[in-house]
Amino acid sequence: MKLKQSNNAVTVKLVQKKRGDNHEPKFRPVESDELDKTERRIYKATLDAIEAIPVDTYRRLIRNLMDFETVQDDLIGLLQPETEAIAKAIFEGYVIGARDMAFRLREAVNAELKRLQSDLRLVGANEISKVTIRGMYEPEVWTSPEIPPLSLFDQQPDDMAGKVYARFRASEIISSVTDDVQANIGVIIEEAFTAQQTFATGRTVTGLTPEQTAKRIYGLLQNIGPVSPGDYAEFVAPYTNGLFPKWAKAVENSMNQYANSLKDKGVGDETALDRTKKHGERYGNKLRRSRARMIARTEIAFAQNRGMLDTLIKANSDGVLGATAQKQWLTGPTDVCDVCVPMGGKKVGVRENFNWRGGSGPNPPAHPNCRCFILPVPKLSQPPNYMGTGTDADPFRFMFDSGFSINV
Repeated sequence: MKLKQSNNAVTVKLVQKKRGDNHEPKFRPVESDELDKTERRIYKATLDAIEAIPVDTYRRLIRNLMDFETVQDDLIGLLQPETEAIAKAIFEGYVIGARDMAFRLREAVNAELKRLQSDLRLVGANEISKVTIRGMYEPEVWTSPEIPPLSLFDQQPDDMAGKVYARFRASEIISSVTDDVQANIGVIIEEAFTAQQTFATGRTVTGLTPEQTAKRIYGLLQNIGPVSPGDYAEFVAPYTNGLFPKWAKAVENSMNQYANSLKDKGVGDETALDRTKKHGERYGNKLRRSRARMIARTEIAFAQNRGMLDTLIKANSDGVLGATAQKQWLTGPTDVCDVCVPMGGKKVGVRENFNWRGGSGPNPPAHPNCRCFILPVPKLSQPPNYMGTGTDADPFRFMFDSGFSINV
């Protein structure tokens, strides 16, 4: 902020930073598979976590050698490095959101100040040459001071809001992946061996009949030697590693269809099983990449919006936005989904929730891969008063009607 004084008039000018952009959200194209730098960090760490799950995990669970709670505790401990890597990337997204919101807050408040014909203009700590409005280093501070780079994540206090949030979300990601280990086994065993069927004779059986299993992996395994439900599950389950149960079922179906086509071509049982394993690995890897990509995009959207919200709440608590300030839902410019179309432009109080089809919350995203953001809507009822004599005891300052003051 530059201070110019003449004839008892004070003007505070906005000095733009040379950032090379206009701080508008960069909405990714709907069909794009490209990830930005921060998203790629989460993507890689998520895949690393999935690949780090020992194959023997499935055998232990299928054979009841260890209960799931013990297995999950072991996995969460084993995947701690990947959890921390995900947390650091989420933290970076949080910081990006906080910085963007700080800029938008200043632009929105300055528009209000201009409307009220006030001479005050708010600027960030890096955007001023003479008089600096300093704040704490935390990204929640709406004045957007210098925030420590990602490499200093470990040096931040553990109770820092952005760090607490990042670690919580990272733990949620890892827990969801480990939860699906057991869920996938259940899906595979249930589908193959617990389907009840009633025949025309009135006889009810549990499990697939020999005729039904003859064209499945189960049938190939049976031709080689005695097979149990556990044998079938142990064959298929590793290729569902890291997938949602629904996607695990897709892998299982695809493997069985592939095995069926090989058998129809006269391929031997052992060769067919070996090639089916490779098919399951290829298809499973494809879906794992899709899940990691979806997690990366969605978590960065959550993190950026959370950083924005925390910054907005801090500014509102300081009293710089006005008593009736709001936040606004911003959708992408094109190809907006049916869930988010009705949300575009909606405004609620800073601490109120948005309500959308199927959910509610203080900010977007409304669904996986959502591209929406929030914008600040300050509402000042009167311009801040210019006060002070310029002495150390009574410096020049602008006082908002909320009692918030800015020294100049």
